[in-house]
Amino acid sequence: MTRKTGNYDEYHLEWLKDPENSAAFLNAVIEDNDREAFLLALRDVAQTQGGRDCERGNGRHE
Repeated sequence: MTRKTGNYDEYHLEWLKDPENSAAFLNAVIEDNDREAFLLALRDVAQTQGGRDCERGNGRHE
């Protein structure tokens, strides 16, 4: 029997649309003291809040 799971990225980004969830997520990542993880988390939050050019792997920095 196979179990179907949803797309994690879609769920994660939908969850981050709530400002309280975004704040909690960023605070949790900050506690890890990992700069790269923080930048990735910040990108995800910006994407959900209407940020431009935040798609994964687009390599653009404007």
